[in-house]
This record gives sequence, structure tokens and C-alpha cells, in this order.
Amino acid sequence: MPLTDTFYAFPIDHEFLPVFAGDKPKHWRNAAKNKGFDLIGRTLDRLHVVLECNHCGNATRKRISVVLGHNPECGHCIEQRRKAAAESVGAVLLGPDPEKDRHYGEYQFECGHIDRRQHLRVEAAAAGGFKLSCRDCTYALHEAEAKFAGWQLVGPALRNNPSYRHYRHECGHHQDVGVANMRNLDVNCAGCEESWASKPSKIYLLSFMLPTIPVIKLGFSNNPIYRVKQVQFDPAETRGTLDREIELETGHAAICVEKALHSHIESERPELIVSRDHFSAHLRTTSEIYHERGRGHISSLLDAVEAGWDPNLSTDWKSFTTHPDRAA
Repeated sequence: MPLTDTFYAFPIDHEFLPVFAGDKPKHWRNAAKNKGFDLIGRTLDRLHVVLECNHCGNATRKRISVVLGHNPECGHCIEQRRKAAAESVGAVLLGPDPEKDRHYGEYQFECGHIDRRQHLRVEAAAAGGFKLSCRDCTYALHEAEAKFAGWQLVGPALRNNPSYRHYRHECGHHQDVGVANMRNLDVNCAGCEESWASKPSKIYLLSFMLPTIPVIKLGFSNNPIYRVKQVQFDPAETRGTLDREIELETGHAAICVEKALHSHIESERPELIVSRDHFSAHLRTTSEIYHERGRGHISSLLDAVEAGWDPNLSTDWKSFTTHPDRAA
């Protein structure tokens, strides 16, 4: 039963293979049929057969021992499944892993970056309804968050914890910090003991244009200009601007005033609060977004703060502003 000079007229697993002359025993054909394939020939040597998948119709090569004793899988069906999973998580499966690990593939993300990913992780993300994260973009985001907090991202954490990264503070001190802590500015430098709480900060007022409504954001930050960029998914769409900022001596004072202002607005003017459903797809924040029509009232509150009103101590803000009429 020699290997012939004749090749199959169709590709088998993306290549054209030679015909191996030989019988196709009935129990081979029955085993293939029971496992979702038609045995259509033999190839390469006496141990390999060509199967046609009953699901996708493509041809694949398998060892006959796999057909008889195991459950052969169609590589084309697997590839189609992986491509569909990639598409559902915002990526494209480009091909096999450049490092030739069959458990991995080369994927391109929505941002345009290309990286290798484990196929099972991609399919798990698709099953859970999650987007596939890009390592380059995630690193850039962590870099920006660190810079915003006065730190520099160095690399992976020295400790064995995927939730941490290694950072360098402005004073030169190095330490591991949780990514979530850095993002929320909840971090102290063990070298100089300086943190967002002790550094000067500002109360800010930002404007954004959502697809249906204009909105404003009230918050605090030691860098409001950067905050404008950080909070937007697509600045060209939402066109964020910094409208106003009020300086305070410390971040602790700023967050106390900011939280009290939000509580005051929620109590006195709850109709100004914009539902998260309207902005979650456009802004990286979960709250603190108000309707544009509330600008007059919120500006008056900021006037009062600038004039010395502490919303934690008193609700009588009107006595601190010369523009009480803007509250309407």
C-alpha cells in the first residue's frame, strides 16, 4: 500500500496532501461516522486517514488510532468557534501562536494592538460577556493613573500578586501598590509619607457633550486638566472642557468638601442627577454627573465654597455668595 504521486484535489487542514493507497475497512468508517465524520481516504502513511466533518464539511487528517480509540475533533470547527469568541470580545483571531504553543493564538484587539492570548481565556471572556483587554493599553492606563497620582509605573510587582504593580514615587522611593489603590489615589509613600491626602488639590467643574444631552461633572483632583482627558472614552465625541477649579490646601480637605457638595445636591436638588445609564458608555465614572441645567445652582455652591463656606459645617450657603439668584 504505497504512497502515491496523486494528491487530493482539496486542502486538508490548509494543505494539499498525497493519497496513500489502501483499503478503508468498514469498522474504520463506522467509527468515524459515530464520531461525526465520514472517512474519505488515507494519506501520508498507513496510520493516517482523511475525514470529512459532518458539521462544517471541511477535511481533516487524523491518526486512525485516534478515530478508533478516542474522540477526534475537527480543527476547522475549533477555529471557527475561536474566531466567533474573539469577535464577541472585540478582537480578531489572526492565526496560530508565533511561539508555537497550540493553547495560544495571535489576536488583534479593537485598539489595533496585536498580542498572543490563551484560547481558553478568550472563550471564557466571551462566555462571561467581557471584552478582551489589551496588555499595551492596560499598561498605558496604569502608567497614566500612576502619573496622575504623582508616581511612575516601573513594572510588575515584586510580590506574587496580580493585583499589584511596582511604582516609583516622585521622591524616588520604590514600592508595590495595588492597582485599584493607585487608581483611587488611596496610596501613601513609605519613603516620604506624602500622599494625595496631604498634597494640594482642587475642586473642579467639567463639561461634556453626551450623544443626547450636555452634562457637567463636579469632582476633586490635584490635576483637573488631566482628569478631563482621563474620564473620557472618546474625547472627540464628548468634547470635555475644564470650566472651573477652586484650590484647597490638601486632598483631604478637597474630598471632604466634594463629598459634602454631592450630598447637598442629592438632598436639595436630586432632579439634577443624571442616571448612570446615560453616561456609562461615554465617561469613566460611576456618579457625580449632573444635568447642564444645574450649572447655575452648582456654580453658586462653588462661589460659596470659594468665599469660605464649608458644606460639612453648614447648609446655609447663600449667605456666602453674591449670586443666590443663580440657584434657580
